[in-house]
Amino acid sequence: MPIRTSLIKARGLTFARYQRGVNETDEKKGLLVALLGLVGELGDVQTIFKRRLEVGLYPNFQKDMSEEIGDTLWYLASLASRVGLRLEDVAAQNISKARQLHSLGETFRFDRGFPKDERLPRQFDVVFEEKPLRRSVQVKIIVGGVFVGDALTDNAMKDDGYRYHDAFHLAYASCLGWSPVIRALLRRKRKSDSKVDEVEDGARAIIVEEAISIFLFNQAKSRNEYREQNAIDISLLKTVRSMCGNLEVSRCTAKQWRSAIYSGYQIFRALRDNRGGIVSLDLDKASISYTPIRTKRPKGGSHARSSRPRLSKRVARGRKRASEERG
Repeated sequence: MPIRTSLIKARGLTFARYQRGVNETDEKKGLLVALLGLVGELGDVQTIFKRRLEVGLYPNFQKDMSEEIGDTLWYLASLASRVGLRLEDVAAQNISKARQLHSLGETFRFDRGFPKDERLPRQFDVVFEEKPLRRSVQVKIIVGGVFVGDALTDNAMKDDGYRYHDAFHLAYASCLGWSPVIRALLRRKRKSDSKVDEVEDGARAIIVEEAISIFLFNQAKSRNEYREQNAIDISLLKTVRSMCGNLEVSRCTAKQWRSAIYSGYQIFRALRDNRGGIVSLDLDKASISYTPIRTKRPKGGSHARSSRPRLSKRVARGRKRASEERG
């Protein structure tokens, strides 16, 4: 098993050179031998740790551990060769994956350079208002004092709150700088570039985003509605990122996606539990927050029927401006 001393002492030892050295000393060159050898060496690593825990003082711990890790690496390189993989490619892909999971990335402005009316607002509020119907409940959203989009119901036999799922799209917009759905609602599609308008802001991109939202929603029940960030594991993130792999949002890291999913569900639960509210976005800070709609205390005691919810001053001013423009 040992690799030639000249190779070990050579400067600039790379994965490629190491793998070649392993192949030169691999007499069996068998897939099953490599696999079983790898499992066996991992067991030896565990034994070294167990010995340290039992004995406490272990003068040769680092020496023995170095040897066992080296043997593990040897069988790992042998296994890679047996299945036709280059160890350096495996290592490069793995470090890229690690960076995707742990890197905060950068705040993307996918609409930078486009006309102002084709860019997402950097800061804005969205009001969610709930309206009871005979057999269901619908939600409308208001931006700048104007109702946007269609009123939404759960479209389900059982009330599950999905009528508030625009919270997810808002979280994608704030945390990722990306949401074809929100662009369509705010009429901020990048029509000055026909290709971007078609590919990044068109129907297919919108369908992808909606598919991601319903996929995550269907997974939420078994993951405690993502109340803990560790419920959003790498397998889930890999699936989500693969669904939008051909779109501009693929530049966002897995950690950014985790933040978007986690934040979106915090907002979703607040809206659902409080039956509406105000969602504030700051795309420059990649942040999103929730504020309940304030209500006036009715006269005549606590049993009197509540009046219509009172909106924040900023939202009320937006409504007034929109009304004046229409008038």
